[in-house]
This record gives sequence, structure tokens and C-alpha cells, in this order.
Amino acid sequence: MKVLSPLLISLIIVVSLGTQPSSASAPDHGPSAFGSGGFSFFNGLRTETFSYSFDARANKNDHANGLAEFDNLTTQTQVVVKINCLNVDGGVAVMTGRVQHSDDPGFPKSTNVIFAATDFELFPFFGGDTITPLFVTPTPDFDCHDGEPLTILPAGGDIVIQP
Repeated sequence: MKVLSPLLISLIIVVSLGTQPSSASAPDHGPSAFGSGGFSFFNGLRTETFSYSFDARANKNDHANGLAEFDNLTTQTQVVVKINCLNVDGGVAVMTGRVQHSDDPGFPKSTNVIFAATDFELFPFFGGDTITPLFVTPTPDFDCHDGEPLTILPAGGDIVIQP
């Protein structure tokens, strides 16, 4: 019994030390932005109706990933974007990425695109959540830290941004 007690105590100490959280293994969380809903956009010729969804996350080292989907309900086309850059400033999130799938001739596969969204809870300027349509980036190396689209539309649905 005297041998078992010190052995049991040693085992308990080893197990408890092994289950303590370590800052080296803790995830390195950064900003995130996600949402879904719909909006309408006048493209110069007609008003088009879209549904959208996106989910983007970045770590504190500024590495981002995520997906966005924009469905043009008027033309029955879809664009899927792999998000590779997320810039959150208060309640505004700017995202850039590369088109992974598209049957929209304006956004062929591998095109670099940008869009932005605002969360009314954090940025109560526009009277509700907002989103921009997709835009082709001005240059191939343009990313979410270089600027944001100026076309801002009321977003039906819900957008959440976490700085």
C-alpha cells in the first residue's frame, strides 16, 4: 500500500500537468466575419437580385481563409470565392479572394475579387447591415488592406463581424 500511494500520486500529477492549457498550443484567434442574405444591385442596365453567404476567419498573424458564394438570382449564375484576405476595422470587413467556381462570364475562374460588409451592431452608420457586390480587383496583387469598394448596399439577412 505504501508503494501504491506514491505511484498513484505521481500518476495524478503527471496527468494533471499534461492536461494544463499551454499558451504554445492555444489557438491564435483573430478577426472573423460571416453572414448570409440577399440584396439588389442596379448594374447600369437593370436591377439584379442576389443571395450571398460568406464565412471568413483570420489569425493574429493575418492569415485568412474562408468561402463566399454570390448567386445572381436574375441571371441564374453563381460565383464561389476562396477568401484569402480579411481586414476588419471596427464593424467593417473587407475581403479579397480568388474565384474557385463561376458560371458568370464577368467573374471567370481564378479572377481576384473584392467585397466588403458592415455589421450594424458595430457600425451603426447606414441603418442596418450592408454588403457590396463582388468586384474584380484593380490589379492581381491588390488585397483587402489596399482599399474597399465604395458601392454599399443594404443587406437583407444578417452579418456578424468580430474584431
